Amino acid sequence: MSDLLWQKPGVTVDARIQKFLAGDDVVLDREFFLHDITASKAHAEGLQRIGILSADELSGLQRELDVLAADFGSGAFVLDERYEDCHSAIESRLTERLGDAGRKIHTGRSRNDQILVATRLWLKEKLARVAQLSSQVAAVALDRAQAEKHLPIPGYTHIQRAVVSSAGMWWAGWAEAFIDNATRAADTHRLVDANPLGTAAGYGVNLPLDRDHATDLLGFARLQVSPTYAQLSRGKFEMAALEALGGATLDLRRLAWDLSLFTSAEFGFVALPAQYTTGSSIMPNKRNPDVIELPVV
Repeated sequence: MSDLLWQKPGVTVDARIQKFLAGDDVVLDREFFLHDITASKAHAEGLQRIGILSADELSGLQRELDVLAADFGSGAFVLDERYEDCHSAIESRLTERLGDAGRKIHTGRSRNDQILVATRLWLKEKLARVAQLSSQVAAVALDRAQAEKHLPIPGYTHIQRAVVSSAGMWWAGWAEAFIDNATRAADTHRLVDANPLGTAAGYGVNLPLDRDHATDLLGFARLQVSPTYAQLSRGKFEMAALEALGGATLDLRRLAWDLSLFTSAEFGFVALPAQYTTGSSIMPNKRNPDVIELPVV
């Protein structure tokens, strides 16, 4: 394993303890790696603005971070057990390539605010995607609701026919559900859109870092002002994102359940194209709607 960022001189950490504490970190950190690189570039620019890095050192760091990102994307660089985590991997690579300039990049930051900012950038990306997909589903459902507003189907309770309804009404219900899911994802995106970089381990740093400039560079809507709250918000923002995703997933599961029922011979309301179904190795007559059954599980 590469040198640990927190390694004490003359002390060797027991390998079993280290594996227990951080053995899976690099696997999980692959999701955050590119975002950590993005934040490192912004932090390096901040260090140059206050004279910690020279212009040449900043240029070298930016270049090597871009190369590292490209190597990670192509598979030429693999984040594996050689490193404790993505932060160690980045700094190890920079130090190997640039010497003291690579070591300087950790000035004024902690792994605490590093993982916070990488996680926030990742959450923003994923929440934007959830909002986009939910809006697309809602738009399709609205189109189908309009097109099939006069198509009668039974309205069911307890999987028993209860009233005369319409396919349009069924589609309209899903349209509104996914409009809500898009709204909730967007609201959660606004919650997490706060920059924690520069808060270090919860008490800030004694350097005049321009956190507002870093906020602009990283595309955050606002600054998370209190260093203490930045650390106290651990888990809180992630929980909000999980709840937004959970609501969309719940509706997707219910939609898939309805569709799986409606494709059965007993209902016969929906027929999937053959290319969207699978077959049976023993019953050649089967067309299995696996694609809408799996989300139900």
